[in-house]
Amino acid sequence: MITSHTLNARRKQSGITLIEVSIGLIIAAIVAAAAFIAFQNNARRTEVQDNIKQITEVISETKQKVGINGGAGGYTGLTADLAATLGILQSNGQLNSYGQTIGLAADATDPVNLAVLSWDGVEGDQCTDIVLAVGDAATTITGPEGTWELAGTGNNGPMSLVNAALVCGDDPDVVANLDITFGRR
Repeated sequence: MITSHTLNARRKQSGITLIEVSIGLIIAAIVAAAAFIAFQNNARRTEVQDNIKQITEVISETKQKVGINGGAGGYTGLTADLAATLGILQSNGQLNSYGQTIGLAADATDPVNLAVLSWDGVEGDQCTDIVLAVGDAATTITGPEGTWELAGTGNNGPMSLVNAALVCGDDPDVVANLDITFGRR
């Protein structure tokens, strides 16, 4: 037999309680936040990979078309305008993904054997990733904190996290202007 006490208890138990709704909303908010963070990390990773690819392609094309095939003159006379004519850059004044003009020229100290790629506007939290990835193709990299040099008077050894910090520092808010010097081979 159902008593009035049992009916009152069933009425109170029917439906979703406010606590259950709150728990559901909290779980949904946590899932949404995790998805948003994953999306941001993926977008950052994609931008870093795109920049690494562009830098590597410019260095590789420059070495092939000018450094190796340039004969005894090497990089002498290399400018962004000439690089655009040779198809290394799409145009003189081409912008990188940070909206900054890509610079490419013969190195002032050794124009025959060295060229400098200027890659400005690099976001601070991406600088280390980019420097680590392109360090193998470079002889020196200069950034907001200083210069890494593979050999010579400032020999820092192969690119590493410590050496990337010499170039980029550790402040993710600092915008880095990178000068990447590379040789003929």
